[in-house]
Amino acid sequence: MRRGLNRTDELAVRQARRRNVRFRHAFVWLLIGAVLYAIALAIAVLLYPDPKDVLAPVIGPSLYLTPLFGLPYLFASIRQRGWAQRLVYFEAALPVAHVAANYLAWRHAMLSFPLEPDPQAYLRDLGTGAVGGLAGGTLALMLLVPLRLAPLGAGSRAIILLGIAALTLLGAMGMAQGLLLTNALEYPLRSARFLFWLECVHLPWQACLAFFLAWLMRLGRRPGA
Repeated sequence: MRRGLNRTDELAVRQARRRNVRFRHAFVWLLIGAVLYAIALAIAVLLYPDPKDVLAPVIGPSLYLTPLFGLPYLFASIRQRGWAQRLVYFEAALPVAHVAANYLAWRHAMLSFPLEPDPQAYLRDLGTGAVGGLAGGTLALMLLVPLRLAPLGAGSRAIILLGIAALTLLGAMGMAQGLLLTNALEYPLRSARFLFWLECVHLPWQACLAFFLAWLMRLGRRPGA
């Protein structure tokens, strides 16, 4: 009889683990989502008839493809608790955060764009990327809290601040180094240059975001908290 109770307890523990968000499971599937997004972005950019349209601050392909980032994880975690909140987060809240961050970075770039060649171009690009990275990181991580996907305790606040700092740095480096390597904004405009630049901006940033999202969602929210 005792052995039967132990087996029942073990089964209950296993079911509870399947229902809870696990860091490795979430991180791996979000990384797959980042790769899926990168592939879709490559196809979309190469199919665009006019390369400069890729930079549209609100309707560019890097923005409307954002829901792909969380799609593999949503399918893989359908039996885990909080799935409805994750659906809202990845398919609605995160795209809105991406649009807002992209617009702020684009606006900063337009306000600081020089009319003549500028020897400080690299620093300007760092600033533009930092604006986008800061805005995107802040919105992406903080939106977990009202959707009850992460708590707002002392530990999670520290993780959020660390994540924002890392995403700001990656945003700055991705933007500046991507432009330095590709000269994407020089004429004649070429889709291949835009593609490599956008992948430099997005792929490392999304991989880092995947890490912090998986970490924070693992903490979860207590019922009624």
